[in-house]
Amino acid sequence: MIGLPDAEGLMLSQETWEFACLAAEERRVDDEDLLTAQRILSEAGRWDGVYILSVMAGLETSVLIDADDKVFIDWGTAGQVTLQPPVGGRLPFKLWVHTHPRFAAYWSSTDTNSLSLGAGILESAMVLGQPGPKHSSNRSMVEVDNKSMLSEGGPLSQWTNEEPVPWTEWYALNNIETEVME
Repeated sequence: MIGLPDAEGLMLSQETWEFACLAAEERRVDDEDLLTAQRILSEAGRWDGVYILSVMAGLETSVLIDADDKVFIDWGTAGQVTLQPPVGGRLPFKLWVHTHPRFAAYWSSTDTNSLSLGAGILESAMVLGQPGPKHSSNRSMVEVDNKSMLSEGGPLSQWTNEEPVPWTEWYALNNIETEVME
């Protein structure tokens, strides 16, 4: 089991975290504790925990948050998980987060295809990898500063091309104490 930094304020019990880690290690992606942990972490914006579970499983995972803040979770393979708008989700989707466990945080061809298809229904997206999260905002749906875009034309011209934020900086920006209590 890997300790989760600054977890005291989360509505996630140590027992649920431990069971979620075990389920992830065993790639039991439909396990109730694993899905509960992912949901709690996603609702709290604790993307480090979502990433840790993905790394432990060695599989990509996807979190989609709809207009009502409802969280939808999918698991993919070791190298792919796609944006799949769920039945019952309400538009526009606020955020799509997915992981590249143990790999770089970048927009792969599968990812950019998903962003292109989601340009009219998705406000922002993030990929979790190394050295940390990489974010992109859809300027057709949210206000963005003058930033470089993923493309000069087509649907990807709506998406910002931001640099990954190292995990250490992400922790500091989110006021998360990185000392792990086990």
